[in-house]
Amino acid sequence: MLFREIIGHEQIKEKLIGTVATNRVAHAQLFYGNNGYGKLALALAYAQFISCRDTDKFRHRDSCGKCPSCIKYNKLIHPDLHFVYPVASSTRMKDSKNPTSNQVLKEWRQLLERKNYYITLDDWYHEIDIDQKQASINTRDCSKIIQTLSYTSYESEYKVMIIWMVEKLYHAAAPRLLKILEEPPEKTLFLLIAEQTDQILSTILSRLHLVKIPAIENQPIYDACRQRLNMSEATAAEAARLANGSFTQAVALLEMGDELSENFRRFRDWMRLCYSMDVVALLKISEEMGKETREKLKNFLRSGLIILRNCLLIGFDMGNLVRVTREEQDFYTRFSPFVHQGNISQFVDEFDKAIYHIERNVHAGMIMLDLSLTVLKLLRAKRPQPTSQE
Repeated sequence: MLFREIIGHEQIKEKLIGTVATNRVAHAQLFYGNNGYGKLALALAYAQFISCRDTDKFRHRDSCGKCPSCIKYNKLIHPDLHFVYPVASSTRMKDSKNPTSNQVLKEWRQLLERKNYYITLDDWYHEIDIDQKQASINTRDCSKIIQTLSYTSYESEYKVMIIWMVEKLYHAAAPRLLKILEEPPEKTLFLLIAEQTDQILSTILSRLHLVKIPAIENQPIYDACRQRLNMSEATAAEAARLANGSFTQAVALLEMGDELSENFRRFRDWMRLCYSMDVVALLKISEEMGKETREKLKNFLRSGLIILRNCLLIGFDMGNLVRVTREEQDFYTRFSPFVHQGNISQFVDEFDKAIYHIERNVHAGMIMLDLSLTVLKLLRAKRPQPTSQE
């Protein structure tokens, strides 16, 4: 992975290059930020840059991409590059009763190459057939980390251990990881990736150098949508605007296609039930939603956030920024008065919280019922009165 292949984040790239140039590479670093911001891609590009043998790499501000080290990094087969990620029992495992990262290393490489290193947890779960299971970084993998890093490096100055989604660390495995972070072998680089730092044990977090990865700006996402996904100018602009700084979200919007229209109709019917306070019907629809896959339900909620955002824009007389069909226009006209400054932040918080809990395999039917009852109340929140100006 080359720095120039990463979407946006020019300042972060320069800071990472600077740590190598000044010989100030922290031995344990945590790249954290929301999904789709490019954390894993940056970590891989950083590791490749450190291992690159080209003496001109500092002048070019990037790896050469041509030396033996870069070629192996590009194929994810460098002998000094190691990965650990959440796993669970799966038919993809040779020993499904004792799942480990190495058993699905082939699938990991294939997914990264296919998705250009911008992946979601659901992508990974689907890749190894554990869509409805809860994966973790287990004690077997943490023991393997200690064993692997006890050996000397094969080719590079540094042995690199990338631990993806470290917040999925199983609590019983934490002491083993903590031990090697406290007493790391010489010339070992830990690059940890996380979305939720509050889910990481404080004892581990305190031993990491934190690298915050912010949202990607709209223009780089637009450019990537045009060049990598062959989107039209209008579609790319819309995807960049709605992606909230996440390239994976922009990709998801493209892949949804007809699902967006279906989700609109489902959202409209759901809101009508919430407004009418039909608790029996809400209980039934929540149970039905609870039977859907996590990814489908999350896409539905993400579509709902887009609809709520459009309603707010219409309420601010900025409807020219919203592209809707005739079918959708009638709903927006009737529904937008119920979405305003007095409740929009709560809407967003509750939808985000529901997505978060669905990702963690909490009972989806209960999540949707709880959200429905909350929405029922939010729709009755009073619109703030404009302050008078004398």
